[in-house]
Amino acid sequence: MPAVHRRIAIVASGVMVALGVVAVAGCSDDDAGTTTSAPTAAATRPATSSPAAEGLAIGVQDDRMIWLNEQPAERMERAAALGVKLVRVDLRWDMVAPARPTRPTDPADPAYTWARYDQIVDAARERGIRVLFTVWGTPSWARVTDPAVADVKDFRDQPFGARPRDPADAGRFAQAAATRYAPRGVHMWEAWNEPNGPMYLRPQYRREGSRWVPESPRIYAQILRAMYAGFTRADPDAVVAGGATAPVGDRDVANCPLAKQNCRVTPQAFVTALNALRPPMDAYAHHPYPSRPPTDAINPKAGYIDLYSLSVLTGLMDAGYLRGKPVWVTEFGVATKDVPNYHFFRTPELQKEYLVDALTRLRANPRVKVFVWYLMQDNGSWASGLYDEAGAPKPAAAEMRAQAGG
Repeated sequence: MPAVHRRIAIVASGVMVALGVVAVAGCSDDDAGTTTSAPTAAATRPATSSPAAEGLAIGVQDDRMIWLNEQPAERMERAAALGVKLVRVDLRWDMVAPARPTRPTDPADPAYTWARYDQIVDAARERGIRVLFTVWGTPSWARVTDPAVADVKDFRDQPFGARPRDPADAGRFAQAAATRYAPRGVHMWEAWNEPNGPMYLRPQYRREGSRWVPESPRIYAQILRAMYAGFTRADPDAVVAGGATAPVGDRDVANCPLAKQNCRVTPQAFVTALNALRPPMDAYAHHPYPSRPPTDAINPKAGYIDLYSLSVLTGLMDAGYLRGKPVWVTEFGVATKDVPNYHFFRTPELQKEYLVDALTRLRANPRVKVFVWYLMQDNGSWASGLYDEAGAPKPAAAEMRAQAGG
């Protein structure tokens, strides 16, 4: 299976740094055996009316929104021109809280720096666009120093991926964020990003005797439990998605080229583990990037869950406490050129066809309530934008406008 990656933008000390991210095919053994596809529920709290409850909410992510050399109002205006009514934004805990706050649940604590996100939320409100905040990134003061959190020694070796020493710190930040932004109309939250990969959460595995067993689901369940409590304590109308899983993992840990504790957990194994751990969530988020043409074929031995095998995800959800929960597709995109961090690409015209196919499939699936195209504009390391790096629209931009009803 070709590589599936994610590209993020980091703003540090006033400088934007571009990083290639996410999953390489590694040891997934994804080419084996293709076939054709075809209430024990944990009560978290009474059902909440989701902002995306009716139909499919269509959105876009624009990483440039948090770049210090860009203007949030201008970026949001470009999103509005696409017709979308939802924008996904990475709310970086490590950026907002570079120092430990004295009163961590109080958004007015002087350690917090919210200014950039205030501008984003205000720009969205002025244009009638909802914000979906994805909260992740462990600050240096909150990171564990456990030797098990070893360096990955490649592009995924990011300090914010070390697990929090105390998951309650993440929960306190979630409460502060919801306290600040619920009065401004933000009620959609995603707890962490791609916790089944070492870039965003380490360690991924722990050793038990001669075996390596998934550890990231247990760590993530603690983080999610704390964040869910924080969001909902501050905002009874908060709707919180958990999971946010990357599409691919390493099925054969023994042959994974990384240190074993940093191999990726497959989304199948991650959901299965969460079924036993039962952290609360209102929806399950997943990033089903494609690495093959649209198809109805499912490989039962695959280490991935892409858009064309979402039934695998919902089947695993329905086997446990997540039965019937909505699915949020919070990242999906197709590159239009080969870049180092995403080798699967199609022509701009075919990119548009992939967008049409994705929305056709998801509108026919009542479980899916949110669809976010990643991303709005290309940059040097990621090319799935609806606009190219110079800002010129690709054919998919006009298609998005038509599909989103703009």
